[in-house]
Amino acid sequence: MLKKFFSLFRSLKLTAVLIAYFIIAAAISTFIPRSRFFNTPAFLVPVGLFFINLLSCTIFRFTGELKKRSPNFGPDILHGGLLLFIIAAFLSALNRVDGSITLSRGQSAMLPNGTIIVLDDLEYIEDKNARPLAWKSYLSVFQDNVMELKSYPLEVNHPLKIGGFSLYQYSYGIYADGLNAGDEYTVLRAVWDPGYVMVVISLLIVGTGIVITLLIKLRRQKL
Repeated sequence: MLKKFFSLFRSLKLTAVLIAYFIIAAAISTFIPRSRFFNTPAFLVPVGLFFINLLSCTIFRFTGELKKRSPNFGPDILHGGLLLFIIAAFLSALNRVDGSITLSRGQSAMLPNGTIIVLDDLEYIEDKNARPLAWKSYLSVFQDNVMELKSYPLEVNHPLKIGGFSLYQYSYGIYADGLNAGDEYTVLRAVWDPGYVMVVISLLIVGTGIVITLLIKLRRQKL
């Protein structure tokens, strides 16, 4: 019974069908504004099937290599990295926190982990043609009422990592009306991704598997 199970799920036809589905579904989702396809069962269930498919193939191949005099475990290491990548993708899809924070000078906000950020100042830089060159948000960070950072200059493409969260400089503007008319404000993006570290590790494992596979193939060709 177990052999039939693994035989069914290690089918290359199933692999081809799932990969084709991912390519087509991902292409279609790019044309849907604000699509959350990658967080839906329509994506997560096929990913789960692909995980079982890849795991079955890896176990079958690995046990076969163990019986050889000169085994090549490179592809198995590569598959292991891909399996870890899928697990990381699940963690990110199900637990990722991604939100925006709008602050004016002197205002503060609390992140879900209890960290408090205070906007001390803003700096907007233009060129001679009034085109934006850069903007910075100077943030002070408090954890348990203790200042961890003072007036840290947050810039575009230079995120600040605090307590598992990454803060990004996202936008800048000036209130056009209301009580705050004329005041500058900044928009920050706060992201917590529990799968990020695992993604990095999985990519290193995949790279290691590729290198080992190529080295063993080259050595066998020379022989």
